[in-house]
Amino acid sequence: MNIAPSDIKSRPVYAPLQPDPAATRHWLVLETGAINRKTVDELIEMFRPVASSLQMWTVGSGNAASTALQVLPDLSALSQALRDRGPFHVSDRFYAQGTEPFLWSVAGEAGQVGFTPAQIRLAHTGSLRRRVWCTHCHGLTENVTTQVVACAGCGRHLLVRDHFSRRHAAFMGVMVDAEVPGERPAIEEVFP
Repeated sequence: MNIAPSDIKSRPVYAPLQPDPAATRHWLVLETGAINRKTVDELIEMFRPVASSLQMWTVGSGNAASTALQVLPDLSALSQALRDRGPFHVSDRFYAQGTEPFLWSVAGEAGQVGFTPAQIRLAHTGSLRRRVWCTHCHGLTENVTTQVVACAGCGRHLLVRDHFSRRHAAFMGVMVDAEVPGERPAIEEVFP
């Protein structure tokens, strides 16, 4: 599933993954549950030209969809695996495919170990669920599927905006009834 183009300039734009032939080492990280066997097979074939310098991992619990992937249980395991393989050089590339919250979480981990934004390639697949950052309490609410959500931190009802913050790796949520307390629109599922 691809995310429709948006006029919102902060909205990330994702392209299908392709190996950079000029890179010397490659790390491909996939989200368990957001990929299937066919997707994995297609990526293995696509990255075949760089297979000798490629590490492929899946992050999360559940079926890895392929025995060709090393399974890492969570983001801290990914972080440790990356630290174990550093230091990283300007010619290295980091690729990730999964849901938007996953992509920005793993991009953050890659940045922590030395990858620059120019070295990181992200491709969205799976659910459109959002991570929402509350502009009031600065808390995060995960797996949001509706345009209005109760903040997990402060409980305020937030309007989920299309503005995406790379710094917070989340969409902005603002109090929906700040002008007229209690006046809220009907809640609709818009991010399945």
